[in-house]
Amino acid sequence: MSDEFILVAPKVVIPAETLTPPVDVAPLPGVTVEAPPPEQVRAAEAYFTRQEENHLVAGVMGMWTGTLLLHDLAVEHFEDRDNIDEARERNKAKEKE
Repeated sequence: MSDEFILVAPKVVIPAETLTPPVDVAPLPGVTVEAPPPEQVRAAEAYFTRQEENHLVAGVMGMWTGTLLLHDLAVEHFEDRDNIDEARERNKAKEKE
């Protein structure tokens, strides 16, 4: 028995229909957004300015920023290292000749 198929089904591509209204009729983005009432603003500020969590969030952000900085410094340092090592090997090869 052969592993190949004798019959192959044709690939059918159905284009997606998109209905876009004319530009003058289409709503503008962000028009329906209204400012929240003052009570909701105060409640959100009170929720996100808890003292216990502020120190934890600042610590995590500092740790993450330090990790990213250390990664960038390591990549920058070791990226140039290969070029320096290759140059040394070429110089040694020239001196031996």
